[in-house]
Amino acid sequence: MRTDRWTRVSHLSATMIVCTTRITVMPEKRKEFFQTINQMLGPIRATSGCLSFNVYVDSTDENSSLLISEWDMEDDLNAHLRSNDFAILQGAMAVLGTRTEESRALIFACCQRS
Repeated sequence: MRTDRWTRVSHLSATMIVCTTRITVMPEKRKEFFQTINQMLGPIRATSGCLSFNVYVDSTDENSSLLISEWDMEDDLNAHLRSNDFAILQGAMAVLGTRTEESRALIFACCQRS
């Protein structure tokens, strides 16, 4: 017999979209990259449906960073991907980066804590 934990799962509808972008920038362009990112953090975080947007620097390579954004719904993310803010961010990564890897995941809530 399944426990109460399994019956609660059917009542959950919480999901979010998590996007990650790993970027390596040219050492001489690192300062410019972070100036651009820092200017974009506020507007992107204020975008409808943005739950978080953060940048993390690799502790073993200061020229490599990980951008992680979390979105309430796919429609919110898609609106962001069509925005001027995203175009600026993409442009900065294309011009200042030497390598970029992107991924997206849909996260479903699996259970509630009692």
